[in-house]
Amino acid sequence: MKRFLTILITVLFFVVAVILGLKNQQLVTLHFLVAQNELRLSTLLAIIFAMGFSVATFFFSYFYIALKMKNRRLRKINVKQHKVIEDLRANTEKINS
Repeated sequence: MKRFLTILITVLFFVVAVILGLKNQQLVTLHFLVAQNELRLSTLLAIIFAMGFSVATFFFSYFYIALKMKNRRLRKINVKQHKVIEDLRANTEKINS
């Protein structure tokens, strides 16, 4: 359900960006450090939206992979500690018997 809502919100943002792009066909002048360029406002919105989406995807992927690696490491530690506890219980039972 959470994944569905995330996809739905992403698609909704994309649709809003397309609608804004279709409504804004005027030319906009961009001034760079050494040059200038004229683009349609819809093209500029699409480029900025794509750049923002790419940056967000990069950061999400980075943190997701980092958390997955941390989770994997902690699970390995948990398995090792579980084995140690089982060994201690077995030794305690031998001593008490």
